[in-house]
Amino acid sequence: MRMTAASLVLAAVASFSMLAACRPSAVSSPAGSMAGPPATSETSDGRFTLAVRVDSNDPTRITVVVTSTDASFAEIDAPTADKLIELRAESAVLGSVERVSDHELHFSPAFPLLAGSEVVARFDPTVAPAIDGTPLEHRHRVPSPPAAPAPTVTSVYPTASVLPANHLKFYIVFSEPMQPGEIWTYFQLLDIDNKRPVPRPFRHTELWSRDNKTLTLWFHPGRVKQGVNLNVELGAILVEGRRYRLSISGDWPSARGTPLGNDVTREFTAGTADHGQPDLANWKVLVPAAGSQDPLVCQLGTPHDWALLHSDVAVETASGQPLTGSVSTSNHQATWNFTPRAPWKAGRYRLAVGSVLEDLAGNSIERPFEVDLTNKADVKRAATATAGTVYREFTIVP
Repeated sequence: MRMTAASLVLAAVASFSMLAACRPSAVSSPAGSMAGPPATSETSDGRFTLAVRVDSNDPTRITVVVTSTDASFAEIDAPTADKLIELRAESAVLGSVERVSDHELHFSPAFPLLAGSEVVARFDPTVAPAIDGTPLEHRHRVPSPPAAPAPTVTSVYPTASVLPANHLKFYIVFSEPMQPGEIWTYFQLLDIDNKRPVPRPFRHTELWSRDNKTLTLWFHPGRVKQGVNLNVELGAILVEGRRYRLSISGDWPSARGTPLGNDVTREFTAGTADHGQPDLANWKVLVPAAGSQDPLVCQLGTPHDWALLHSDVAVETASGQPLTGSVSTSNHQATWNFTPRAPWKAGRYRLAVGSVLEDLAGNSIERPFEVDLTNKADVKRAATATAGTVYREFTIVP
């Protein structure tokens, strides 16, 4: 290479910083595994040809090739050959020169190049007294990786078109983690019938799933509960009979910085407020046949909390041994399905349901979301309620 010892060190540091630290290391393909012949572009003056050959499996790896039919080319010694070829990006690229034949030299960069960068290959025969010629330059752009697809909203729960007027929360599921922080500017609740946004509808607390792909978006409880200060001052968020549109702005960027691109909307109508508590005794349990892997189907009567149906409802043997299988919901989260990993055996089983399981208005098995403070029995029952597990037994007959 055409470098002093000091410049070699500087070039090594610059090349490594620019070409390696800014990107994941490329994985070399096994010998003989190339998908096809390497792509080549070249510049020639008739006596010398300067070419850039691209690894067909990894476009960030290239080889600079110089060929000549001049007999004197074979007489060039190794120290001189090191000076003939240079590759530059923002600075000289560290690499090595190899004589392949009497008529061909290769320069190989020590590190993969930076995707999207432009490099200049230069062949300078003037540094070799044995040959005569003028310098050649060839520009090469390393292709950028294909743009990653924009994030998407894959689901919004609940899915029913009619929600209770005291509906409490939505679950918004994304295809990838989204950028947290000041997210509330990306949400709007529109009163369609009155053609105006609902003021201050959301509880400004970010609640994300462990994989950061599911956001729990709460309506502010102080607006939902009757008689509470915000409910009195601003009014209820939803009014029975009116139509609403929840909008998620397409400007919201993912954690990697790519915005959704398109607004996502969810329309629904506010129905009658729900103040009753879920009750397992009212579930209709459809029992599968022994020896099958058909799902156990539980018809709940009304839509329930999508996330809690996945986390707080399970199937056990009568002795309490949990069964493994997959859970799904249907009928707008009013039906819970359990498909076992192994065929059902005849015997006694039970549903194990956490008392925190809620309907769409936040009423749980344990306690109602709203308590009538004028009813002492209701107040006492709510004050003494404790979280636990409730059971519903069923039998699979031979």
